Amino acid sequence: MKHALVIGGSGMLAGTVLWLAEVGYHVSIIGRDGEKMSRLTERLPDRLSAVLVDYRDDLLLKEALRRSIEIHGDFDLVVAWIYSDAADALPCVLSALQRGTDVFHLLGSRANPSGVRNGLTIPEDVRYHQVQLGYQVVKGQRRWLTHEEIAGGVVEAIQEKKPLCLVGFATK
Repeated sequence: MKHALVIGGSGMLAGTVLWLAEVGYHVSIIGRDGEKMSRLTERLPDRLSAVLVDYRDDLLLKEALRRSIEIHGDFDLVVAWIYSDAADALPCVLSALQRGTDVFHLLGSRANPSGVRNGLTIPEDVRYHQVQLGYQVVKGQRRWLTHEEIAGGVVEAIQEKKPLCLVGFATK
């Protein structure tokens, strides 16, 4: 079975997690909220694994990744929504990848995609993609994306495998 890792998957990416499980992945989900994680993983307990860890702690993150790989095999796909206060988390994840993995890195609306990409060392056999989250305009007013819009945009990005996918209107 294919193995996916979703960082931040118990909240706004829950729809993405469930879709990945439905299309044949075992999904390891990194999150900190045990209650939210339990509600999600109990929906498909044979396909979803909770990885309760604060990804800002590099040592704990490395150990959690190692255990997940040991149990479910190498990651075939990674979806990473990592806050800016964890600058070493994505490099830590990238260093754990062993073969041609697709990595989908979620960025906020104000992020500079090329600047983010240039700041990373991507292993040669990893296919790096960015998903930039924007906003919707409703009746002339901007609003944040809903969890469903975000999850749907990530699913679309995974299906299309473009280097950069915009969800909503990215602000520039």
